[in-house]
Amino acid sequence: MREEIREAVAAVLGLPARDLADDVNLVQMGMKSLHVMQLINGWRRQGRTVTFRDLAADPTIEAWTARLTARPATG
Repeated sequence: MREEIREAVAAVLGLPARDLADDVNLVQMGMKSLHVMQLINGWRRQGRTVTFRDLAADPTIEAWTARLTARPATG
C-alpha cells in the first residue's frame, strides 16, 4: 500500500516517486488541497474511508499509509 500511495502522490505532484521519502512533508513538496481531494476521491472509489482532515493532520506518505491501512476497504 505504501508504494501505491507514493505513486499516486507522485502522479498528482508531477514528481518521480523516488523523490518522495516516507517522512517528507508533502505540503512542502507542493501538495495543495485540490491534490488531496483528487487522491481522496480515488481512494474512496477503491472503497477506502479517509477524510481531508485525516490526511491534512500529518501530510506524509508514512502517516497516510497508516491511515489508509488502519481502516479496512469496504468494497
